[in-house]
Amino acid sequence: MKDPALAAAFALMAAVGSATFSIIIRKGQRHGNAMTGVLIGLIVSVPILSAATALLWEPGWWHPSAIGFFVAAGLAGPCIGRMLIFLGIHHLGVARAIPLKSVQPLVAAALAYAILGERPGPYIWAGTFLIVAGCAAFSIKKKGDSAWNRRLIWLPLVAVVAFASGAILRKIGLGMLHTPLLGVTFTSISGLVFILGFSLVMPPGYRPDLRWGKAWFFYGVCGLINTATFIISFHAIMRGDITIVTPISSTSPFFALVMSHLFLKDVERVTRLIVAGTALTVAGGAIIGWRVM
Repeated sequence: MKDPALAAAFALMAAVGSATFSIIIRKGQRHGNAMTGVLIGLIVSVPILSAATALLWEPGWWHPSAIGFFVAAGLAGPCIGRMLIFLGIHHLGVARAIPLKSVQPLVAAALAYAILGERPGPYIWAGTFLIVAGCAAFSIKKKGDSAWNRRLIWLPLVAVVAFASGAILRKIGLGMLHTPLLGVTFTSISGLVFILGFSLVMPPGYRPDLRWGKAWFFYGVCGLINTATFIISFHAIMRGDITIVTPISSTSPFFALVMSHLFLKDVERVTRLIVAGTALTVAGGAIIGWRVM
C-alpha cells in the first residue's frame, strides 16, 4: 500500500490544514482558554466521526491490538500534544509556537529509527543544524517585540515529542489495520476521554469553560478543520514512511507565517527574526524530506 508520492501530497495538505487551524486558535483565544478549545473541537468532531464509522463499519475492522495503539495515540496526540500546542500558541503566538513544532521531524525520525527500523540518511543532520539555527533565531527577543515568556518555550517542544510518539503509534496501528477512519475515530474518542480526566486536576485558570458562546464557533470550526487534517495525515502515514511524511507536514510554519501576516496583524507581530527562523526550520524539514524520498 506504500505510495511515497501520494503520501507526500497528503502530508502537504495536512501542513496547510495545520496552519489554518492554528490561525483560528489565535483568533479565538479571547473567547476561551486552551483546554476549552481542545474540548470543544473534540466534542464537535467525535459524534461525526462515530456516526461515519458506524455507517461504514465492516466486520474486519474489529482488531483489538490496532485499536489499542489508536487509543494510546489518542493520549499522545489529541490529549497531551494538542493541549500543549494550544497553550503554546496562546502564550507564544502562532509565529513562534508553530515554527518550534518543526523539530518534530527530528524526534519522529529518531523514534522511527529506533522503533520502526526506518533508516534516514546522513542528510538528516544537515536538517538538524538548520532547524536548531531556526529555533535560535526566532527565540531571540528583539527590543520592541511583544512580550512573551521564554520559560514557556517548553510547551510546543514537549508537544512535539507527544505528536511524534502519536505518529509512531498510529503507524503501528495502521500497519495492523489499514483503516484511517477507524484510527481517527478511536484516537479522537480516547483523546476526549483523557482530556476530560486531565481537566479535573488542572488549575482553575486552565479548566475548560463549555458555556455557550463565541468560543463554540471558533473552536468548533477549528475542531472540524483539525479532524479533516487528522484524517489526511492518517492517509499519509499509511502510505509512506514517518521520515518522509513528518518533514513534509512540518512545512506548516510557512503557511502559518503567511496566514499570520494576512489575518493576525491585530494580535500578532511577525519580525524579521521570526521570518528567518521559520525559513531555516522549513529548509531543514525540506532537506530531510528530500533526502529520504
